[in-house]
Amino acid sequence: MAQPTENKAKDYVPGGPIPLPGQTGVPYVTPLKDLCVRVVAANFEARPTFGKLPALYVKRVIDLLNLDLPLELVGTLIDDEQYWKRRSCARWKNCQVAAHGNSWKQLYFERNVENALERYDPATTEINGLKRLLAYSKRFVRSINISQLPSHLDLQLLFDATASCLTTLSLTYGMMNVGMDYDRSLFGIKLSDCRALAKALERTETLTYLNLSGNLLDDEKVRMVASGMVDNLSVTHLDLSHNKVADRGVRALAKLLDSRSVIAFLDLCDNQIHTEGGRALARALRGNHSLLHLNLRLNRIGDEGGRALCDVLRSNTSLQRLNLCSNELASLTALSVAALLGTNSTLLELDVTSNNFGAEGGKQIREALEDNRTLRAMDLRLCNVGAENETAIAELIKAHCANVDYSSLGSAGTIYPSKGK
Repeated sequence: MAQPTENKAKDYVPGGPIPLPGQTGVPYVTPLKDLCVRVVAANFEARPTFGKLPALYVKRVIDLLNLDLPLELVGTLIDDEQYWKRRSCARWKNCQVAAHGNSWKQLYFERNVENALERYDPATTEINGLKRLLAYSKRFVRSINISQLPSHLDLQLLFDATASCLTTLSLTYGMMNVGMDYDRSLFGIKLSDCRALAKALERTETLTYLNLSGNLLDDEKVRMVASGMVDNLSVTHLDLSHNKVADRGVRALAKLLDSRSVIAFLDLCDNQIHTEGGRALARALRGNHSLLHLNLRLNRIGDEGGRALCDVLRSNTSLQRLNLCSNELASLTALSVAALLGTNSTLLELDVTSNNFGAEGGKQIREALEDNRTLRAMDLRLCNVGAENETAIAELIKAHCANVDYSSLGSAGTIYPSKGK
């Protein structure tokens, strides 16, 4: 008996005929809808429109789109987060979407602008191309974090393009991965950069966070930056840490902390501030009602400067966090800290580690804390206050944290446990 001819179907190939349901390997004609989806995706750059496609098929088209389509095209038409996630992860290894408003689209545009600014070279890159990039990216850019800017580009260009949207700017003037080609002139902000930044700060109305840490800012340069912030009412967070700011520069910054100030966070960690700088800040805080966080860690304000600050803060009703770590403070400041803790009702965190308060100063602080009910964290390690005082203070802070009513703290922010042991 003759055997019937066996009709062996070819294995299914993606993009080819689709097998009938329940008949594995047996092809049938691809539905017209599927063909249309593929054609729309393949020709999207030439015909950038979804027409009247239902939402289901729009999603399928987006899933098939190339990841190298022009940004000017897809930026306007595509909001699908999965597309931008695929595009971002294909270009960069580490993508922290939480740092970009939890939006993959925002992440892609912000990092793309950052890369363009960092790699800009006037000798090889047309300025018009950069202007065009900023123009069509501004709708999706809120935060810019530049880790190198060798071109020392005039920042007015950036501020003009993002005048109504940029809220966060972090700038580091330097060069990454220089290796044996290290050149001191490649690092640090120049006075001309500060002048351009000052002009831009005079006009911005949306920028709230400005970070210029690690830029070799000295007194002359910080005075120039401060001149642009005299009438600025938008910047609330100013980070000038790890620079070379001394007393003259601090006096210029102190003028910004008047009764009209909106600065809530001021970071001057690791600078060259001495006693006069501490006194200038103390005078400014006398009439200031906006500052919530002041970081003066790793300076040299000395015992007199520390005492001046703490004396003023006894009547201050806004400051919640103060860091005076490693500032050559001694017994005079210890007594002022004790008086501060006895009267101030807004300070939540105080760090005075690596100073020299002595056992008597530690005793005064411990006694003041017995009547204080607001301080939630205090660190005075390496202050020579003695193990007994350290232990007693740590227990008092722990008791404060155990009894705190967190719902009544309002905008006080995160409460950290005591570091004291």
